[in-house]
Amino acid sequence: MKQQYVLKNAITFNPTGKLCNAVAAIATSAEIKAHKEYFGFNFQKNINDKATVYKITKQTDDDVIQGLVSVKPAEGFLDCGNMELHKINKKPLLLHNGVGKAMVALCCKISFELGNDGYITFDAKTNLVNYYTRLGALNIGGIRMYIPTTAAKKLVDIYF
Repeated sequence: MKQQYVLKNAITFNPTGKLCNAVAAIATSAEIKAHKEYFGFNFQKNINDKATVYKITKQTDDDVIQGLVSVKPAEGFLDCGNMELHKINKKPLLLHNGVGKAMVALCCKISFELGNDGYITFDAKTNLVNYYTRLGALNIGGIRMYIPTTAAKKLVDIYF
């Protein structure tokens, strides 16, 4: 896994409609602790469980973490333990669009790099199942979903 990735035109600043690049980089424990009030998941626990946590920031403003995603390689796929947007990117605020899709594309990119053909797995919140389905995810059972190679390639091609 690389330390940093740039995702082209990944984030839309909703008040102006302006697109900007996103940067995905490994988050430190200190960064996670400094931003914990903006996220519901305990991403520090993911690090303690040997997962890698990536932060998504705007290329023009790396002080504010727009989203966090934890990843852990498994046999044949990349498991995405938790994905969450900063609270300013959730309803009712929705300051930025595209952060969630960028996180999924990042996971697919990492999966390809690890030789897993873009396959990722994750648990979707019930209200997000339709969103992930639109990105090409398929249901394994319950809230467990995966992204197959064809959908992963489309997402990676959009941003990388």
